[in-house]
Amino acid sequence: MKLSTKVFLILLAILGVFVYLQRKYLNRFNNDIEIFQMENPNKIQFERQVDQSYPSIFTNTTQNFHDLQKYSLDTISSIEATEKRKLNRNIQKHFSYYNAPLNGKNIIKVMSEGKGVTNTVTRQYNYRYLITQLKGVRRVFLFAPKNRKFLYAKGDKSQIDFFRDDLLKYSKLSETKYIEVILYPGQMLYIPFNWWFNYEIMEDSFAVYHQSDTLFSKYLLKK
Repeated sequence: MKLSTKVFLILLAILGVFVYLQRKYLNRFNNDIEIFQMENPNKIQFERQVDQSYPSIFTNTTQNFHDLQKYSLDTISSIEATEKRKLNRNIQKHFSYYNAPLNGKNIIKVMSEGKGVTNTVTRQYNYRYLITQLKGVRRVFLFAPKNRKFLYAKGDKSQIDFFRDDLLKYSKLSETKYIEVILYPGQMLYIPFNWWFNYEIMEDSFAVYHQSDTLFSKYLLKK
């Protein structure tokens, strides 16, 4: 066997081991019903915390946008186009700080949602997912991965309305164990991979939804 062929096979084997270890690392998750809180962490502290794969709340992360508290959602929505683009650029720049290392893809969306809005219980399938309140209050329910069998899930969505459906009809729901979080302005919630969540808007909300994947997680996470 030629030396060049041996080198190629060795490199291929090393690559195979690396991909295997990355896949195993990226697809790990915990089922512990615990949540942590940290005050406005620097990047190193933030990465260390989310690397533990526990739901986490980071406080005082949006001082630059505190003035939004003065305005209604209608006022924010109707601001002049140039100012709206400027606000969006500032939000994109601010939250890119929290992108995953070796960031391969990220989506930062700003959404206005009125009081009473809810969403379906959904599986979190990104490497990193953050919800940050800039204005208003929301209630979030977090379900550890082991609860999937009680959520009447089909794919990445539950088939029931957690806030309205009858527990007598969907009796398995009573067996779920979850964390309830009230998210206030300036607070960022990290939802780990493979956890399930839904929310209810308690006060008119202006919030940032941030999905982020590494160069490897785009391809190696079990979607």
